Amino acid sequence: MWHELIICTRNRPNDLGECLESVAAQSCRPDRVVIVDSSDTDATRGVVEEFEKRSGIAVRYARAIPRKTVQMNMALDFIGPSTGIVHFTDDDVVLDREYLAEMLAAFEAHPHCGGVGGRIANLPERRANGVVRWFRRAFLLDSVRQGALLHSGVNTMCRTGARPYRVDWLSGCSMSYRRSAIAGLRFDETRARAGHGEDVDFSARVAAGSALIWTPHASLEHRVSPINRDDELLARRRAVRSQWRLARIGVSPVNQPAVLYAVVGDTLMLLAMTVLFRSRTHLRQAIANMAGVVEAVKGVSV
Repeated sequence: MWHELIICTRNRPNDLGECLESVAAQSCRPDRVVIVDSSDTDATRGVVEEFEKRSGIAVRYARAIPRKTVQMNMALDFIGPSTGIVHFTDDDVVLDREYLAEMLAAFEAHPHCGGVGGRIANLPERRANGVVRWFRRAFLLDSVRQGALLHSGVNTMCRTGARPYRVDWLSGCSMSYRRSAIAGLRFDETRARAGHGEDVDFSARVAAGSALIWTPHASLEHRVSPINRDDELLARRRAVRSQWRLARIGVSPVNQPAVLYAVVGDTLMLLAMTVLFRSRTHLRQAIANMAGVVEAVKGVSV
């Protein structure tokens, strides 16, 4: 089956170089790699040209404005009708040698699924335990189910499992789709910069029409480059706006009352920790939550 890999990048030539090395080392190489670059210099172009020369893998390289969702849509426009599977990964990811082979195997094992996600091997451990964990679940900030998209717009990660299972969404650093399942779908270009939440939005819309599967057999390391990252407080505000956006455009099962309910619960917990630990950090986080609500209601874009 013809399969292509899409990578969108900005100002991370070193990270991208390591990612592409892992692509070249795949036991089942992609038939083509599509790279859409919004970097400020030509350093990334040089990395891509060297990769194409050394690996022999076909590359489609293009430049775009610095907005990830625009880059993703441009990449989709390059995918031809003969392509069976479209893989997406991030430029700061290193793939296990069997990653693409296992993703294709998952599609073969689940012929009716529209998308497959793999295991992020270096996810941090859960920190919430006991009362805090139950509090978070009560306020729709967490779930016992992995890979869930909650009514609040909060999405839970897949951390464990010996066998593939069905999920509600796929992580942007590890999501692959049948081309037929994403025909006509576009990434939401109102999401600015790195497109906060674009993976949840896109994959949940795919899930409305076909099943999504998570497989533990396709693994990767997401190194989370510090380049082009929002600071923690801005990320909080954008997360709230993203969840509100999901509800506003009708991404199931997200709804606005549940989004507000979850933000209130998280803010109450942060205020309690502000008092308990005399922590200005938690207070700033609580304020960022409420600022995100105000911005979302005013219609500020993600």
